Amino acid sequence: MIGLVSGTVTAGARSLGHTISFYTTAALMLLVGGVLVREPLYGARVYAPTCKTKWGPFLTFVVAAMFIMIEPTRHMIGDSHVWSWCGNNAQFDRINSTDAFPSQCAWSNTQYHCSQVCCVSTWTPTNSSDPATAYAWQPPSSDFFPDGPLPGPFATLRADGSIYTPPGHANAPYALYKVGADQPLVFYETGEVNPLRVHSPAAGCLYGANPATGYCFLTNQSLSYEEQLLQLPTADISKPYNATSNPHVCGCDGCTPTEDFGHLSVVGVLSTIVCTYVGFVVLAIAVSWNANIMGKMSKIAKQWRKLRARAQVGEPQLMPLRAQ
Repeated sequence: MIGLVSGTVTAGARSLGHTISFYTTAALMLLVGGVLVREPLYGARVYAPTCKTKWGPFLTFVVAAMFIMIEPTRHMIGDSHVWSWCGNNAQFDRINSTDAFPSQCAWSNTQYHCSQVCCVSTWTPTNSSDPATAYAWQPPSSDFFPDGPLPGPFATLRADGSIYTPPGHANAPYALYKVGADQPLVFYETGEVNPLRVHSPAAGCLYGANPATGYCFLTNQSLSYEEQLLQLPTADISKPYNATSNPHVCGCDGCTPTEDFGHLSVVGVLSTIVCTYVGFVVLAIAVSWNANIMGKMSKIAKQWRKLRARAQVGEPQLMPLRAQ
């Protein structure tokens, strides 16, 4: 199962950025809301003649804040897997799909229209005929243990009853899984075991479906394994290949290397553009209403017209007296 790798931003770093953005935006909204709610409670609008005049600016701000908070809230919900993005998960699955953004992704929590396919490796024996075989991710993966954080330490129960543990991790507590050549181990990005699609193989695969998993092959299987590995992108696609620091890997942590307005999905357009910018427009209206900007502008315009009228009829302007 050969596929494309994610971008250089890790899932953990992205999640941290989303958390900081959410709480920063929420703090700013609370600050502005505190200023606006003070006016009808203790400020100049306490004795406003109507409920609309008294509470209108604050209630308008509440609507604005709801729109503005949709985008950072969407990110937080996605990070908690309540409403997942389209990738290595059971909710919106594009695992090893030939189409990088299949139809099931349309209403997922995916901000951009993906151009990188989701490659998920399988944990399989390196030599199925050897009872004391080692196990490895095929193709190589940086997402999963022992090279990545998911799903945490685990060991493999061989067919002869012995246990294989990855080198260098013998003292860690392990989950134990039974794995064979015809029973590969695959994980979701949540760390849960993927039950696979053996009984409902994927359709529309360019190179056919893998009978051991039910997911698509992402490369031409007539090529040698080594040739398929060379088709994998590097861990950091902006840098040249290096066997140690920038190897060819299989991953599903990315969507597209071009994250701009031109690559937004439907959900991305609605949350990033529509909700955010509508929210800022409504916020400007609320703040302007609270400051009575229109009334002040009307007063300035009225005074300007008076001055212009005096100038046209030749009325002398009042000049300040100078000290003698």
